[in-house]
Amino acid sequence: MRTPLTLLTLLHQRLRTLVAIAGVAFSMLLVFMQLGFFGSAAATATIFFDKLDFDLILVSRDYSNITQPASFPRIRLYQCQATPGVATVSPMWVNGNLWRIVNDQDKSQHGLRRGIMVVGFDLGDPVFRLENLEANLDLLKIPGNVLLDTQTRGYFGNRELGLETDLGAGRGIIVGTFTIGAGYGWDGMVLMSAATYSHIYGNMPLNHVSFGLIRLTPDADPDEVAANLRANLPGDQIRVLTRQGMLDYETDYWLNKTSLGKIFFVGVLVALIVGTVFVYQVLSSDITARYPEYATLKAMGYSNGYLSLQVLQQALIYALLGYIPGLVASFFLYDLASNMASLPISMTWGRAGAVLLLAVGMCTLSALLALRKVQSADPADLF
Repeated sequence: MRTPLTLLTLLHQRLRTLVAIAGVAFSMLLVFMQLGFFGSAAATATIFFDKLDFDLILVSRDYSNITQPASFPRIRLYQCQATPGVATVSPMWVNGNLWRIVNDQDKSQHGLRRGIMVVGFDLGDPVFRLENLEANLDLLKIPGNVLLDTQTRGYFGNRELGLETDLGAGRGIIVGTFTIGAGYGWDGMVLMSAATYSHIYGNMPLNHVSFGLIRLTPDADPDEVAANLRANLPGDQIRVLTRQGMLDYETDYWLNKTSLGKIFFVGVLVALIVGTVFVYQVLSSDITARYPEYATLKAMGYSNGYLSLQVLQQALIYALLGYIPGLVASFFLYDLASNMASLPISMTWGRAGAVLLLAVGMCTLSALLALRKVQSADPADLF
């Protein structure tokens, strides 16, 4: 029976072992956080459209993203009604405006204006998949009344029902709430009637819209209807997208066309590089300190392959023992970040498994880099 060199090595220098485990845990925690924020960016990219009831959508040719939708003539919606397969076409207006904060507890914020996402829609044809919206539609008929997203970030101050404050060029009175969620492009959201939307923008005409939400008849083929609409509508003004096409576009924008995805990817890469270097330094210093022992073992007949296997096993143990506290800590930080930033950050089995593989790969690479010192040990150096 061979001596359990790996176990004895770990137990002999307990402090060094704990330092290595702590380094791996910290690196994995950084990876978990970067992937968590990346996941939240993917989740919030389509969070608004997930709450809308539509099969096809019309957007401006200049459409960039949900916070910069541009607009197109409303008359194009009426043209869609004549297309076979189209059941209803609903207008929607989306833009940003300034909300005056009412916060008696924090005087530094009171009176400041924050940008908020403003959504206007036709009360006679609501297209939201929201609970309790129907109960508030009559309240929205009164000019100035708005519904506020419950996930609007905390620095907007007082958000109690009945609160009246400045919203753009008009006044906004909170008469109810809904839940969609904040995103990386907006910190809060209000819903209102088309008339109120016009009022807060200085009685702006509503002859241009941000979206045209199309619902099809049960037997209609979305791709076929979309092709007909593209043929009949001016392509220099409008794009016609299916529901999945809209979701894919928005996801691609936030993850690939903005810096969000790149930042989180670089964060993961940096964390892995730091972890690799850290574990390598621990293994390298450990091998250097035990260089005479490795040379002695070779003199006793132990092969390079066997000794290399011990180093790889040592690195694997670092990976597993470092992964566990990193995973546990990430649960607490996910919950904290989710509450503070109002973002959907949660652990998934896929992410937990992926990070475990990254931990193993990172420590294995460190071990492979350190193996040269083990293999260079020469019994002749003992004399």
